[in-house]
Amino acid sequence: MEQKLKGRVALVTGAARGIGQAHALRLAQLGCDVAVNDINLESFKEFDEAIDADSIEELIGRHNVRCVGFEANVCKEDDAKTMVDKVVDEFGRLDILINNAGGIAGKPADSYASSVGIEDLTATLDRNLMGTIFCSQAAAVHMKEQEWGRIVNTSSQAGLRSQGWGVYASYGVAKAGVIAYTKYLAQELGRNNITVNCLAPAYVATERLMRQSFNQVQDVRRELSVPLGRLAEPDDVSKVVEFFVTDLGDYITGQTISICGGAVNF
Repeated sequence: MEQKLKGRVALVTGAARGIGQAHALRLAQLGCDVAVNDINLESFKEFDEAIDADSIEELIGRHNVRCVGFEANVCKEDDAKTMVDKVVDEFGRLDILINNAGGIAGKPADSYASSVGIEDLTATLDRNLMGTIFCSQAAAVHMKEQEWGRIVNTSSQAGLRSQGWGVYASYGVAKAGVIAYTKYLAQELGRNNITVNCLAPAYVATERLMRQSFNQVQDVRRELSVPLGRLAEPDDVSKVVEFFVTDLGDYITGQTISICGGAVNF
């Protein structure tokens, strides 16, 4: 793979497994030094994800780049800022921020707009929207100084349209907030040569999703009516990250790209 990001430094949140891990790997393959973050950098073990390495840092570092892990809770403003500052201290700069950490708190069956509990709602907003805001604000300070940066946020199809029967309301509201925040941040930071864009995946076939939510892939394909005939793999999402952060996306900002295979019943 062409080393388009040689000399750049990226921070990927929620990178210990699944989609975040795929983002970190693709950036490393492009020659980028990578700081990986998670609240638990060994969380891949919870879902028996085989990484063929003793740690995420070792896995990423095999691509002849520097990789350093930072455990932090990005839902807390002080933790997010401290982590970003440590990344800059360690690598000397921060060029790319991938806000991947997120997820719903509580059970989807309890997430209806009219009845979701305040604790689950607040936690879901924190994990998705506030974590994105805290990391972006901390990173923007450094990116403004160097007059260059790429920020990629993570929304969802749930942030673009309501789900059947109103389920996942708390998650959808949080992810819709990420899309709005992306647009506003892009307007502000464009003058500093910083682009801000957003991913909106549908279901992605991570170990966690397939074990916790679905038993049969074929049933999922039929239920979601995916024209491409398969669920997305984590790397399908990471390819869009590559577009946003390399020269291919130099003139793209404030945009949200759906990664759904054309799903019509998400």
